[in-house]
Amino acid sequence: MMHAQQFIQSRSIKLAPIYVLYGDENYFIQEVKKRIESHLSQHEDEMDRNTYDMENVAVQEALHDAETFPFFSEHKFIEIQQAYFLTGQKVNTDVEHDIEALEEYVQQPVEFTTLIVIAPYEKLDQRKKVVKSLKKTAEFIECTSPKIYEMGQFIKEMAQNEGLPLNEPIVDLMVERVGDHIEAVKQELEKLKLYFKDEPVTYEGAEQIISTHAEANTFSLIDHLVDLKLGDAIQVLKALQKQNEEPIALLALVSQQIRLILQAKLLKQKGYQQQQMAQQLQVHPYAVKMALKRENRFSAQALKDMIKEAALTDEKMKTGKTEQWLALELFLQQVVQRLKQAS
Repeated sequence: MMHAQQFIQSRSIKLAPIYVLYGDENYFIQEVKKRIESHLSQHEDEMDRNTYDMENVAVQEALHDAETFPFFSEHKFIEIQQAYFLTGQKVNTDVEHDIEALEEYVQQPVEFTTLIVIAPYEKLDQRKKVVKSLKKTAEFIECTSPKIYEMGQFIKEMAQNEGLPLNEPIVDLMVERVGDHIEAVKQELEKLKLYFKDEPVTYEGAEQIISTHAEANTFSLIDHLVDLKLGDAIQVLKALQKQNEEPIALLALVSQQIRLILQAKLLKQKGYQQQQMAQQLQVHPYAVKMALKRENRFSAQALKDMIKEAALTDEKMKTGKTEQWLALELFLQQVVQRLKQAS
C-alpha cells in the first residue's frame, strides 16, 4: 500500500494484476491511471480498454470482460468505477452485484488483463471480506489530498514538473488563495505557464493572475467583520454565492479560520513560535502567519463566542429552520453585533 504521490514519482513500477485506487482526490486517481497506462504502453502496442460504472452495471459483467481473451490486442485494461461496495456507502441503485464473483477473480486474476478498481471515497470498509480478499492480491494506492501543511512542497513539485520554478513567496501566495484543492492548483499553474511562457514568474504578476478560492475569501470575510464592515462582508458572501459555493461548507471554512485564530492566540500566549505552531496544529506555516496577523484584534472569549454562534447556525441550516444563505448572512450580522459590544 502506498500513496499516489509516491507511486507517480517512482522511477519504475512492477505491474500488478489488480489495482485498487481509493480516496476522494480525483487528480491523483487520474494521474495514477496515466502512470499505469504509460507503463503498459511500453510493453503493449495496443490494448482493449473498457470502463464499467458500478452504479449502472453489475461487477460480474466487468469481470466477464476481464476474463474474455482480447480479440484485437494481447492485453486488456478494465476499469471498474464507483466501487461503493468496498465501503460503507449506501447507493440507490437496482444493480445487483455478485461480490463472490469478484472474490473468486481476485484469487486467480488472468494474466492478460490489468484490472483497476476505483473507490473515490474517503475510506474503505476494512471489515468487508471482499476488501480483505483484494488486499492479498491487489496493489492498493491511496488517492487523498496532501495535508494543508504539505501543500507548499507539493505545489513546488507540481510547478517543477511543469517547468515552472516558483519561489517561496509565490508558493505561499498560492497556498493562501487556493488551499488544498489540487485541481485548482493545477489550473492556476497552467494560467501562470500561459502568461509567463519562458519568462521567470514574478510575484507581482502571480498576484494578479492567481484566483482567490473559497478558503482565502473566508479570511477576507473575517477581516471585514473585524473592521465592523458588515456591508463588505456580505458582498464577499454574495460573490461566493455566485461561484456556486455551498453555504454549509462556507460556514465550516469560516469556523475553521476562526478556530485557527483562537488556537494561534492561545499558543502565542504559551510562547510558541510560528513554526512550532504550524507543527503543533498540522497546518501550513503561512496559514499560521495569517492567523497571527489577526489574533490581536480579538479577545479569546470573542473567538469562542463566534465558534458557538457558528455551531448554532450550522444546526439551523442543516435542520431547515432557516434558509441556508439567510442563516449565513444572519450569522455575519450577529458576529458584528458581538464585536461592537466587545469594543
